[in-house]
Amino acid sequence: MSLYQCPCCDYFSLDERGEYSICSVCFWEDSGWDVDCPDEYSGPNHMTLREGRRNFQYFGACDYRMLKSVLPPAARSRYRHSPRVLRRVASIGVGQ
Repeated sequence: MSLYQCPCCDYFSLDERGEYSICSVCFWEDSGWDVDCPDEYSGPNHMTLREGRRNFQYFGACDYRMLKSVLPPAARSRYRHSPRVLRRVASIGVGQ
């Protein structure tokens, strides 16, 4: 079974995409938003993807309160990891 890449932690840990699966590595709930929309607010996660990714880099979970629910760093090695870089997206206001 092939796994899909989590948009938050970049580990291939999801059984499917866009079906509200919870990533066991970072606890991001995958609603289908991907790295091309990093500043869109994610209702299920109560933050943007950019915020979740930054949190994962700082303390190992998309949200500090979820730290107790994620895999410890040593257990993450069972998943492939392929880091991606988010690009800065400029917002364009209506009527500009």
